[in-house]
Amino acid sequence: MPYHILETELDKLEESLSQNGILTPSCVKKDIFLEIINSSEYLITIHDVEFYRPICINNAMAEFYGFKSNRLSGMDYVYYLKTIHTSTYHTLIDSIAFFKLDKQRYLNLEYKLLHRDNEWKNVIGSTKTILRNAKGKPCYALTLAKIFEGETKSSLLEKIKTLTKREKEIIALLTTGYSKKEIASKLFIATYTVETHTRTIYKKLEINKVSELVSIAETYNI
Repeated sequence: MPYHILETELDKLEESLSQNGILTPSCVKKDIFLEIINSSEYLITIHDVEFYRPICINNAMAEFYGFKSNRLSGMDYVYYLKTIHTSTYHTLIDSIAFFKLDKQRYLNLEYKLLHRDNEWKNVIGSTKTILRNAKGKPCYALTLAKIFEGETKSSLLEKIKTLTKREKEIIALLTTGYSKKEIASKLFIATYTVETHTRTIYKKLEINKVSELVSIAETYNI
């Protein structure tokens, strides 16, 4: 998944908004803000994090959906939810958790979105908080996405379902701060066995370090 490309483009877009002096809460709903995001060929959505709803989409996203307006209001929100396939509704929960925990810089997700031709398209997106309120909490975020023609990976929830009972026990101990040696002693197994389980866990969840494991465990209550 080329998420790093989306993340780089997100940073560039945020920098452009900042350089133009419009990366402020008062400018988010203004036409000048829309002009900047319309300059991108990517599918872009601006989110009001405090109300957990999209408020604006760029021309590319409006064309994808077949929407007549870039700004969402009223019944648009209901229709917007219908454009997300039920198999990827978990992404809504992922998004809420991302902003509530506020620990990661980017949220990378897969979706199935309803194209204007009434066909479901695989889409990958990267979300980032771009503005915070007076208390330092996320208030506006930007999602940059693209249609993904290849075969998408299984969702993180599906990956979690592949974990065995023993692997979940080890995750609970690893994320609590126990060393592999301490875990081995606690579970009455060899340290090598714990190391093998840990490698398997990382492979299943497609992660590389314990900090990522902690984030997943907290988000999904493993």
